[in-house]
Amino acid sequence: QMQAKEQFNALLAQALAEVPNQDRIILDTGDGAAISFLGDPEDGLFLGLALRDALAVRGEDGLRLRTGINLGPVRLVKDINGQPNIIGDGINVAQRIMSFAEVNQVLASRSYYEVISALSADYAHLFRFEGARTDKHVREHEVYALGNEPAPQRTPRRKPGPATAHATAALEKLGRAANTTRAQVMRRPPLATALAVALILGVAITVRLALRDAATDTVVEPAVEADAPVAAPETPQQAAPAVPPPSAKKPPAAPAAEARSAVPPPKTTIATKPPPPPDKVAPAAPVTTGTIRLSILPWGEIHVDDVKYGVAPPLRDIALKPGMHRIEVRNPGFASYLQVVEIRAGEEIRIQHRFR
Repeated sequence: QMQAKEQFNALLAQALAEVPNQDRIILDTGDGAAISFLGDPEDGLFLGLALRDALAVRGEDGLRLRTGINLGPVRLVKDINGQPNIIGDGINVAQRIMSFAEVNQVLASRSYYEVISALSADYAHLFRFEGARTDKHVREHEVYALGNEPAPQRTPRRKPGPATAHATAALEKLGRAANTTRAQVMRRPPLATALAVALILGVAITVRLALRDAATDTVVEPAVEADAPVAAPETPQQAAPAVPPPSAKKPPAAPAAEARSAVPPPKTTIATKPPPPPDKVAPAAPVTTGTIRLSILPWGEIHVDDVKYGVAPPLRDIALKPGMHRIEVRNPGFASYLQVVEIRAGEEIRIQHRFR
């Protein structure tokens, strides 16, 4: 196990050699690693490609890894022992995506696939849709598997901008003040607050070692019960009609009795009721809202009429009432994008923006 961990650390160091230290956060999880990228989303893709190619060269005698990639919010904090730790939905979903992966397979979430495929068509061709998976919290995830296509030519790495510099400074401050309360954070200037809370929003990758000496999961198939023979319903035996014994000839009946026997028995009439008319189908309710479809790269906070609706991605669609609405997209380190739109019932408006 120690030898496998050393091989894994060496492989990871080689794959991350070209990623600047200020653009990545690496945590040792004991049986793997949790990595958060603060720079380009491509860093996560090319790490997955490097792991895939290295494992293919080593063959069956090499490491056994499971890899999950997700795009979502994360935050760097310090645990009870003063050690750095990554928390947030970004890393949590990455771990769940990883749990769906087979040995030596790289899976990505829908939010990451949408962003990386929008950057280049070559990146989109690397993945294939695997379907939806449900985790233990009954949360559904759409996953995409990294195929065997060769790695494409990577676009030039962007130069560190003010957002990266502010992120590094924010992390250093966080390391020196691990006991900073939320109230103190909220009293910072708006830009610094956004950086400290939401800037660490990048590609969260979880890699886990599937060691050979680990116990293999045993799936117990439920026993199939044999169908019980169906007993035939018992038919009550009908008593044979008693044969009347021969009797002596009876005297002829009286005329009144003959008259009564000549009257035919009354007929039974069954009254039938026509079936009720089918229920009238209620007309469909008229559409009273319009839809805004978002395509924001790499990410941004969505504010509608000064009300925060979430982060896109993964947020894609927003239903709004008809009328004029003010849409603002914020990303720390960049100027906000503002657009005023008029919403009509049943219509869809697309808003696309890429922070540069």
